[in-house]
Amino acid sequence: MKHHRHLGKKYHQASSLIDKNKAYPAKEAIELLSKASYIKFDPTVEIHLNVIDKSIRGKVNFPHAVGQAPKRKARYLVFSNTKSISDDQQIIYGSEKTIEEILQGSLKPKRDFDQVIATPKFMPLLAKVAKILGPLGLMPNPKNGTVTEDASAFIQKPQESGYEYKTDPTAPIIHTSLGKLSTKPQAIEENLRALISSIGLTKIKKATVTTTMGPGIKLDVASISR
Repeated sequence: MKHHRHLGKKYHQASSLIDKNKAYPAKEAIELLSKASYIKFDPTVEIHLNVIDKSIRGKVNFPHAVGQAPKRKARYLVFSNTKSISDDQQIIYGSEKTIEEILQGSLKPKRDFDQVIATPKFMPLLAKVAKILGPLGLMPNPKNGTVTEDASAFIQKPQESGYEYKTDPTAPIIHTSLGKLSTKPQAIEENLRALISSIGLTKIKKATVTTTMGPGIKLDVASISR
């Protein structure tokens, strides 16, 4: 019991450093995280976003690693006239027949492929399966680099920092990590900007950054676009 009181005291001391009525600019909020952290291990930097609805999902390729290690090699469905990707990658090359297989259910997203990449020329064809790929965050999108003339460069780029985000099943909230507290503040801010850009600033109502077991810091989301 004494141990819990001790932790509670440290938490309240950390909270006293934060103005609860202020929404901090991104840079200032991230710098404040270190001052407000009181635990001995290297905590995770987390962000909690209140968004406009419960159907938001997608994928962001963070510019800096956040600690997620890939469970296995990704499988790609590629729509491109150029087939020069190395043989050690798990690649399916798409065509009109592939679209029909997706529509019929014989080729399934997440089971047979993890990501879809397409050149701009193929996007009208992919519109036929947008209702299947879109809700899974697999519809190619220029924002995350999956609409490209060079699928090979995208696949060969390290994907360790890739993260699929989606709203909580019970509320319009997105939770994710941005790195460790030991990560350089600039890298944390750049990961934050990448996430906000992927989701869309207009879809975010409120944002809070925190660390493991630390107090929350309100974030001025508009400051990220400046």
